[in-house]
Amino acid sequence: MNTVLLLILIGLLGVVVVQDFKSRAISWFLIPLLFIGFIGYALLKMEIIELLTYFGINLTLVLTNLLVVTLVISIKEKKPTNILTNYLGLGDVLFFLVLTVVFSPFNFLAFYLGSILLTAIVYGGIMLISKQKKMLIPLAGAMSLLLIISIIVEQFVPSIQFYQDFILN
Repeated sequence: MNTVLLLILIGLLGVVVVQDFKSRAISWFLIPLLFIGFIGYALLKMEIIELLTYFGINLTLVLTNLLVVTLVISIKEKKPTNILTNYLGLGDVLFFLVLTVVFSPFNFLAFYLGSILLTAIVYGGIMLISKQKKMLIPLAGAMSLLLIISIIVEQFVPSIQFYQDFILN
């Protein structure tokens, strides 16, 4: 069951990667499928109360991050700014929601910040090389690709578990 579920999740994440890199958009139905799939995966590894606690903490982290980014951009532009119009896609934000049920809080923070930073570095380099001033970044696709890699690593490295903080172990 666990292996089949992981293969389905990897397949769905692969679709996100392809769609986001190709068209800079993802199909809406992938988000609930991934969310439900990762809840199922989590419940195979922990109790529901622990999952709800992790979800609450991770959701608070995402919402805080989005609020701070919105405030910083609004201050920079000297007017209230909706970051979903020019800075982030709705699919990216909804993908952040999926990630809230994939990791323990420390692992979530490490993955969330690490994948955003890595994506920014890669696309910053691409923008410098191509001399483009503005570029749509497939953030959900890039994070999905890194999540696929993380899932594979989790399967082969026993000390790495999504729901046990690797920093504390």
